[in-house]
Amino acid sequence: MISLSKLISGEATVSRHLTYEGDSSFIPESLKKFASSFHPIVVWNLTNRCNLKCLHCYASAGSESYELTTEQCFEVIDKLSNFKVPLILFSGGEPLLRADIFDIAEYAKKKKIRTVLSTNGTLIDKDVAENLEVFEYVGVSLDGLKGINDRFRGVNGAFEKAFKGLLIASEVVLSGIRFTVTRHNYNEVLPLIKLARENGIPRFCLYHLVPSGRADFEDDINNSERRKLIDDLITEAVVEGMEIMTVDNPADGIYTYLRLKQMNEDRAEMVLEFLKYRGGDSSGTRLACIDHRGDVHPNQFWWDYTVGNVLEKDFEEIWMRDDELLRKLRNKIEYLRGKCGRCRFKTLCGGFRVRAYRYGDLWGEDPSCYLTEEEIQ
Repeated sequence: MISLSKLISGEATVSRHLTYEGDSSFIPESLKKFASSFHPIVVWNLTNRCNLKCLHCYASAGSESYELTTEQCFEVIDKLSNFKVPLILFSGGEPLLRADIFDIAEYAKKKKIRTVLSTNGTLIDKDVAENLEVFEYVGVSLDGLKGINDRFRGVNGAFEKAFKGLLIASEVVLSGIRFTVTRHNYNEVLPLIKLARENGIPRFCLYHLVPSGRADFEDDINNSERRKLIDDLITEAVVEGMEIMTVDNPADGIYTYLRLKQMNEDRAEMVLEFLKYRGGDSSGTRLACIDHRGDVHPNQFWWDYTVGNVLEKDFEEIWMRDDELLRKLRNKIEYLRGKCGRCRFKTLCGGFRVRAYRYGDLWGEDPSCYLTEEEIQ
């Protein structure tokens, strides 16, 4: 996750509150501490149930009804707390379909774990919003304006419900938009940012597509489009009032550095130093996933690889075991080949490994890297 606003202007409004504990320095001490540890942020897919049918759903939500009980969730939180996990991002499926979601989040809060909610927003009304204060942040998934979003999410009226839910949520808790870019909604990015700005939404977070679940490479944009998109987002990041972020493509940080180097050498060097702590793919190191069955994965897109189950073992035992994939992810520079292997920025980036894996070579190039050979050599 890279805040373009942070890199461009030095000001990460939502991230300062959520990730950096209020520290406004360019490289916060909390970030240095987090980057040197193996205590990960955990994406927890509490349920596979969902009221939408999204084209790109990495969890293939709606395919399975099994989920942990409330008491089992409390036990898992105890284990995460014992390992000093700093933050849980509750996701799904649609986590608000669980009647106990607020009890689970409140229990995590009592255990000194910060909580974030990832939701499609369609179930948020005034009554639900009264309970959202238990979360540090609520991210609402929107993938375009009305027509595109509803086709993308498979349900008519989804946009109106989700956007209304976002506005209601934003009255009680920091809230923002989560947008997954595909060839179907590429042209919706800037119009949606404009709408969000007009309504005072403080964050727009763009996810690059990761082939997983129902998503496939054929749904993705090409790299010429991707590069232009990041140019557009860098332009948006200069404008005050909204934090612009990207996720799942660490090349965005390197590209932003290269753009800055042409304009402000001092700022560019600060960004390069920042990327030592915040750049790169954190899968298997500072990012973990627990699915609705309690299985632990390197990230939320890697459900075809399981490290262990939190109902059977302590999270620390699972995360710190001598697992071959985790060990290699934590030393990935030794294994990179192809474009990623010869890139001069590989220690700061290294590509997004699960995307390379889906492309055919776990340690080969990330097919979504749009940097030129001239730029990487």
